[in-house]
Amino acid sequence: QFLREKTCGQKVFIKFDTTKYDEKNNLLCYLYLWNKTFLNAHLIKNGLADVDTSLDYKYKTKFLSERKECRL
Repeated sequence: QFLREKTCGQKVFIKFDTTKYDEKNNLLCYLYLWNKTFLNAHLIKNGLADVDTSLDYKYKTKFLSERKECRL
């Protein structure tokens, strides 16, 4: 519901990292709103998503930092 409220009626931009799919064939991407809000980080920071530590990717350190901040 949180994601639906944030994105309803707005353009969402998708960016991909070097790995597009994980071992379960899940699509891996970064989501941004038109105003450059980084939805992945926003979800983690608010405790609504967790960080995948099994892969290496561009924003892994940022996501781990957001998760740590959320748990404080």
